[in-house]
Amino acid sequence: MARAFTIEEKNKIKEKLMETALELFHDKGTKSLSISELTKKAGIAQGSFYNFWKDKESLILDLVVYRSTQKLNIIEKKFSDSLVNPINFLTEVIFEYSMDIIDKIRTQPVYDDAFKILWKKENTKVTRIENLYSEFLFKLMKYWKDNKAVIGIDEKGLINSLVGSFILCSNFYHFDKDYFGEILRVYIYSLVSKYIEI
Repeated sequence: MARAFTIEEKNKIKEKLMETALELFHDKGTKSLSISELTKKAGIAQGSFYNFWKDKESLILDLVVYRSTQKLNIIEKKFSDSLVNPINFLTEVIFEYSMDIIDKIRTQPVYDDAFKILWKKENTKVTRIENLYSEFLFKLMKYWKDNKAVIGIDEKGLINSLVGSFILCSNFYHFDKDYFGEILRVYIYSLVSKYIEI
């Protein structure tokens, strides 16, 4: 009889599957990759895949959360840089992250597929990703308050600004490519500066 995996072993297996999926998706796109090929490349039994996800779309959505979490953790380590100018810091974080996503959607099929899946999924999947960014913003706002870097913050306004920028980004193809970056930056800066009082 096979022994059960520990939680740590399960987490390592899941992470290995996600890292392998990212590598393969970048090479092949999401449509041409099979679960069988993924598990074989990861050196894991195919049945193990279904312990974590019900299908490939669920994996793709988890990959969005996984990569976003990694990026937000890196930004969180730079919170001390935000104390000099919270408005510029947050504007640049949202802008650079948004432009990075747009670039990846244009050049890497996995991101285009992920966002198509994301927008057609039920609200619980989208809410999970929105919650990730909301938690990040709450940590940043608390950091600013604790360090007296701001006088006041309209938390709902900032969160809605973040959601609005993602909606704007998901419709980037409606804009002239030469103007979109400037429009996005102005949009983000105007709302961030409206909702943060220094």
